[in-house]
Amino acid sequence: MAAHYDEAHQLVISADDVRSGVTGHNVRYVLALSMTGVIAAFAAIAIYFGFDTLSARLSTAFARHPLEIVQSLAPYAAILLGGTLIGGLALGLWNVIAGQSEDGDERFMRARVATQFALICMIMAMLYLSTH
Repeated sequence: MAAHYDEAHQLVISADDVRSGVTGHNVRYVLALSMTGVIAAFAAIAIYFGFDTLSARLSTAFARHPLEIVQSLAPYAAILLGGTLIGGLALGLWNVIAGQSEDGDERFMRARVATQFALICMIMAMLYLSTH
């Protein structure tokens, strides 16, 4: 650890030294990649063990009228859009906490707003189709 003294001969520690090199070890990237790996592993396990059920539901859904197909697949699309929305929020928060560029903040905000719009449209379509 490098020690620096100011004019009053007091010990001054740099910001990197205070953090003990956490930023130098790319902890953010390790955390992001490990979380992505865990999410992918859980998704793979869910697909593996639920593939037969999903396959059966999709085959029965595609054998019906197109309106019934939309009604049966709309909840899954809403869940996917909700997950995308949560992922966008998490990326935006990570961008703010990490202190990265403001352009990234704006991109994540735009993507989140677009995803929210799509999710609201999907929910409204589900409500409309459930009444008919």
